[in-house]
Amino acid sequence: PGCWAYPDMMEVGCQHGPGGSHDPGLTDEETRAHFGAWCIVSSPLTISHDVNNESITERIWDVISNREAIAINQAYAGHSGSPFKQSERQVTHQWSERINRDGAIAAEGEESTMRSRSSTTSAWQYFYKPVEWNGAKVAVLLMNHDKSPQDLVLNLESVPGLACGPKFDNTPCKVRDVWAKKDAGVFPAKYTAANLAGHDAAFLTIEPCPGC
Repeated sequence: PGCWAYPDMMEVGCQHGPGGSHDPGLTDEETRAHFGAWCIVSSPLTISHDVNNESITERIWDVISNREAIAINQAYAGHSGSPFKQSERQVTHQWSERINRDGAIAAEGEESTMRSRSSTTSAWQYFYKPVEWNGAKVAVLLMNHDKSPQDLVLNLESVPGLACGPKFDNTPCKVRDVWAKKDAGVFPAKYTAANLAGHDAAFLTIEPCPGC
């Protein structure tokens, strides 16, 4: 998902992408969120950066080669993944793009003018996907759509199909951090992705842990 072509800049996104030559591309945080979003909705995974450019590949390798994320994408346990909760608070993002006389994104060197655009969305949004049957394991993506860091609190009983938490005799839930490739701990009722960076996404798998 996506393409990366600015190895010498903060951004690692598409050179001359949707915003044309003015498009700065994706930050590291946006790269994680982008890839995680494709994974949790079972989208076909493709890469379109220059695979011969080793500096780009090295920059994004930990994301696109994450076996746990890919396994979530490939799993099927009755549902292919969807959003289930979002913020009532809205955020508006603004950007500029170069357009030609026809109003399309201008090609490099083409006569163009700048156009300002904006989009309003929820400040955060949560996605889920069962990866094992009968609530034995569920993947969750917590997306921060805001530019600023924020704490994203997940009430475990709100996760569709998850067979642990307060609604299941208070069976605790074991949470694993997919990006870090390590267990985050055992939680009885809620999990907090603390100080999650703007445009980043926490990627988790959650499963019942009887006796923990």
